Amino acid sequence: MVEDDQKSSNNGQRFSQPVFLIGFFRSGTSLLYAILNQHPQVALMYECNAWDFPGFLSRNRFRRNWLERLEFLNRALSRHRLIFGGGQRGLEDVQTPEQLYHAFSERKKPAFWGEKAPVYCTRLRKLFRRYPDGSFIVIWRDPLEIFRSIMRAGQDTHYFRRAGTLSRFIFNQEQMFRQAAEVRRRGGRVYGVSYDDLIDRTRETCQGLCRFLEIEFDEGMLDLANADYSAVFPISARHHEHLRRGVIQRQQFSREILPASVARRLSRFRARWNRLYREETCGTAGKNGEAEPSRFECFYYHMTGLCLHALDGGRRVLLEFLPLPWLSTYRLVKADILSRRAEKQTSLFDLLSAHSITILTSYAILAGVITLDFVSGPDVTMAPFYVIPIATLTLIVGRRWGIFAAALAAIFWSAIQSIELRGSLELGIVIWNSAMRFLVFLTVIFLLDRVRGGAKVTNQVDI
Repeated sequence: MVEDDQKSSNNGQRFSQPVFLIGFFRSGTSLLYAILNQHPQVALMYECNAWDFPGFLSRNRFRRNWLERLEFLNRALSRHRLIFGGGQRGLEDVQTPEQLYHAFSERKKPAFWGEKAPVYCTRLRKLFRRYPDGSFIVIWRDPLEIFRSIMRAGQDTHYFRRAGTLSRFIFNQEQMFRQAAEVRRRGGRVYGVSYDDLIDRTRETCQGLCRFLEIEFDEGMLDLANADYSAVFPISARHHEHLRRGVIQRQQFSREILPASVARRLSRFRARWNRLYREETCGTAGKNGEAEPSRFECFYYHMTGLCLHALDGGRRVLLEFLPLPWLSTYRLVKADILSRRAEKQTSLFDLLSAHSITILTSYAILAGVITLDFVSGPDVTMAPFYVIPIATLTLIVGRRWGIFAAALAAIFWSAIQSIELRGSLELGIVIWNSAMRFLVFLTVIFLLDRVRGGAKVTNQVDI
């Protein structure tokens, strides 16, 4: 196992040691990352996710082009200005994540290097095995505030509105507290930070962090006006706008954004996590005396979260081992599908009103082709002419109208062929041939639909 090899040792010194900042998405990790990186002796990477991978496959992974795939996954290298224009010159000797961390922090020469990554909520135990002398900072925030922030971010980013987001959240929080407690019991260095304290008592919180890391407090930690946010995902700019303002201030959310049933559920888990936070990270958090979730509720979210975690792990394995051209194609297709779902769908009646001439003309052409095909006999093929009305409807009106015309064309073409060759309709043969021809038409339709989508974008840019 890679994490069992080359473990760090510092001969009793607290310098040149890893630091990992851990907390679920939207819990304040980005703010704390920006504050810590303002210290001259700290250089953390932003959601590189280098260790977010099933441990039993790590050895094979690091023998492959894992840096190239890390860049493909979330632009980890270019966001941190380690590569420019896609080339990886200068990183030829980087074989492990800690070498990547050192390559990033080389210019700053910090005492502490590492990473901020929410996905490490479930990897804390693994990180401790790899870095037993490392420091782990766990951030706590009211779960209702976190989920309100997740729902708001989900309005712009599909990642935060995936099915199972609530189960993932509860599972990750549970794992974070449990694994933090285990690391502490095994002698690991774990420090808990409350989001409320970070906002309301920033100086005291930063001083506590510096004491934990055994470095002097630096006043620059309180000044985020000139902080470097280049590693923060550009695609996440909208839900990181508050962070980019450079002001340490609480972001306000409407309480109505959270459904009542979800709020009640999270209130019960908040009571449980308040207790775990006090017991396992020796911090202070939230209110006391609230009802906690039942054993069944805890078991349900543990099992659903475990299944979703395994599913996400499987996807991560595929991202690491499938050919990159396959993955690039998949990403393009997925992005296209998601963008089309996000578009406001025009009703069929509105389309008929706006494109009545095109629709009527196309179906008239289709009827003429069917008639000519029947009259001309089996010796003359009309195959290319069936594509004309289908292509016209797809390019001008939309994919749905093209698909309907394709279905009609496939059925009539197959029926005519059956009558001409056999003298009657052979139902099984007609169904099979219709399906095969429909699949061919669908290929043409989707290709033309891509052309139509590209033309729309070009027109919007020109305008």
